[in-house]
Amino acid sequence: MNKLTKVGLTALATSLVASASYAGELSVSGGASLTYTGLDSNSDTNPWVMGDSVKFNGSGDLDNGMTVSVYYELDGGTYDDYNLKLGMGDMGTLSFSGASSSGSGVDSVKDIVPKAYTPVYEAANEVGGAADNGLLDTSGNNQTGQWGYDVTAAGFDLSVSYNPKPAAAAAAETGYSVSYSGLMDGLTLVYGIFDDGDIAENDTIGAKYTMGSVTAAIQSTNVDYEAQASTDQDATHMGISMAINDDLTVSAGRQEVEFDGGTEDEVNTGIQASYTMGSISFSTAINSVESAGGTANKDAEASIFVASFAF
Repeated sequence: MNKLTKVGLTALATSLVASASYAGELSVSGGASLTYTGLDSNSDTNPWVMGDSVKFNGSGDLDNGMTVSVYYELDGGTYDDYNLKLGMGDMGTLSFSGASSSGSGVDSVKDIVPKAYTPVYEAANEVGGAADNGLLDTSGNNQTGQWGYDVTAAGFDLSVSYNPKPAAAAAAETGYSVSYSGLMDGLTLVYGIFDDGDIAENDTIGAKYTMGSVTAAIQSTNVDYEAQASTDQDATHMGISMAINDDLTVSAGRQEVEFDGGTEDEVNTGIQASYTMGSISFSTAINSVESAGGTANKDAEASIFVASFAF
């Protein structure tokens, strides 16, 4: 190899090293988990599922004192959640969501009821479709291409979300929420509004109180569709959780959803528990639904068990 070739390779190697020094690094997290979901109304489906999610996180400080972070999740081999956040100190945090991971606007207050593992409406989700009835964003909330802004001011946590084009021929979606914890120790009050373009205008109000190892919450939500053919919803959701010790937490909850003009209310109830033993954690839930979606005799019970292993 002649000297000219050596010089060229050395210069190329130096260039590659210099470029790599500016490249961001992502930490990868994941784990091993196995889930059993037994649904008494569907015995033809294999109840066992293995976790297949991998999460990537990266963050860094900018020269102007701001921070930037990025998050990606691969679930089942495809992009599931991803977002980009710019931290501006006392000025708050600006975010952009690629898909279903905004965390801003109504996401922060739509369900404040404590749970040891999973929401009580899990069984209704299994038999009634993908939508969770009685929540602030039941009517929609497309987080793909959604902007978010979060800031704390005068003791209030304020959050806004905005999606200029949630779908073709759809009007923009906007969500607003406020949380306040300064009234008394352990008490948090929340309020949220979600304008689902030309589909619905929804609101929620709730309170959560923590005393020692016990947390209790109650929340009322209204889902008001603009189209007369759609069924409005009024929901009351309540629950309580208790940390028995550092490893064991139990909870119980109930959600009742009233459908405008309907003869039946959807009633979700459930009890859950989670236990951690070193690098192994176990979670279980027994959730049931009566009249899912307001349909009489559309009842179900879901028994859920998850074993997770950290390494």
